[in-house]
This record gives sequence, structure tokens and C-alpha cells, in this order.
Amino acid sequence: MSKLVFIDADNTLWDTNAVYRDAQLWLLGAVEQRVGATADSADRLAFVRTVDQEIAAQHHGGLRYPAQILARALALVLNGDPVVRAVKRVWTDERAGLAPDEAQVLEDGFKAHLNVTPELRPGVSSGVARLSAAGFTLFVLTEGQRDRIERTLAAHGLDRAGVRILEAKKEGALYQRVSRLEGADTAFMIGDQLDRDIAPAKAAGLTTIYFPGGFAPRWTPREAEAGPDFKVASLDEAADLVLAAEAPAAAQ
Repeated sequence: MSKLVFIDADNTLWDTNAVYRDAQLWLLGAVEQRVGATADSADRLAFVRTVDQEIAAQHHGGLRYPAQILARALALVLNGDPVVRAVKRVWTDERAGLAPDEAQVLEDGFKAHLNVTPELRPGVSSGVARLSAAGFTLFVLTEGQRDRIERTLAAHGLDRAGVRILEAKKEGALYQRVSRLEGADTAFMIGDQLDRDIAPAKAAGLTTIYFPGGFAPRWTPREAEAGPDFKVASLDEAADLVLAAEAPAAAQ
């Protein structure tokens, strides 16, 4: 029987949050220069992400909305609009906050700041290598941008561990279908998102391992609600749990 481990990519294998943090702080500084106002907050990242999450809560793409929307909303907030009102204005007026050409320039700059290779999270290289050496089939999950995942895996040498990329929506049916096709009787899911990684995998009968990342949107359920089977501080620790769980079965 095949032994499966599904692993989320962003903020589980590597620190995508840090890349977005740097890009968002750059964007805030660029907008401040254009409007001649400075954020009235000791926590500049929290200032940006308050606006970011208000937009994401209303946009059909969630957190994957165009960055120029954030730039325009930040400009309005810096000029005195409350966050909710600023977000409503950018939906109804494409020139609110910044002229379209200015907003596009800032979006291009934001994308350029995202075009860096994120650092691996703790224990990833050794954890992946140990699971691969133990005979587990490793699926790296992504809901988009397969080419970016391939580049990042290769940049860190993780492609040599024989991991397979699975581009699909994370839902119970996916885990069940892949487990059936691979002939697996047990499978594990390692991820940083309680709602998008842990909950659907747990509902599908997988053993779930929660590896918290550096950012959780305001709509993320509480840990007790999602009920992960385990919580770890590194991928090496997750590998320990997987290998320990399989050891009794191998001894039988």
C-alpha cells in the first residue's frame, strides 16, 4: 500500500508571508510618498493588513485581488477615510485614491517585490528528505501558479526529493480521490491554514498536522474548531509524527 503525505506549499514549506510583508510595507511607503501623508500607526504592517483583509473579505478572489485596489484604498485611508468607506469607494470609482496609471505603476512594483524566492520554514529540508527516504509519496498542494511552485522547489533542491505537485482545490473529495488512485490506506496532511488545509483534510479522514504560519486572516477559525490532530513548530517535528505513526503498522 502507498503511504501518502500531502503538504501545503505557501507558508508551510516556505515563508511566503515574509515576502508579502516586505511587498506590503514597500507599497505603503510608495503610497505615502504619492499622497503626502504618513500612516498614523506604530504597527505599519497591521495598518496595511487591516485594509488588505477588508478588501479580501469583499472581493471574489479573496486575498488574490489586484494590488492596485490595495494601493488606492491605502491612499484614501491615509487621507482620512475610515477603512470600510475607503474600500467601498474603490469598488464604485476606479479613480478613487489614485489615478489609474499611478495605481498600475504601484501594482507593477508590488509584483516585482513578490518575485523573490522565499526562505524555507524550519525543518523543511530535513523533514522532506526523511519522509521521502522512508518511502512516502509526497504531494505538494497548490491552488494555483504551478510554475512558481516548481521554481521554488527547484531553488531549494526539494525537487530532488521526488515530491509531486498537485494543483487543485483543497477539498475532501481531492484527498479521497488521490488516496484511492494511489492505493493508500492512510494519509497525512501538513498545512498552516486551519480552514483551507486542516478542516477539509480532517473531514476526509486524513491525519492532520497543523504547522502555524506567520499570518492568519481574521476569518480563520479557532484552532479548537478546526481540531487538527497535531500541532508542530517545524516540518522535522511533523516528520517525526508521521514516521512514529507508521512505525507500529510496519512492525505488524
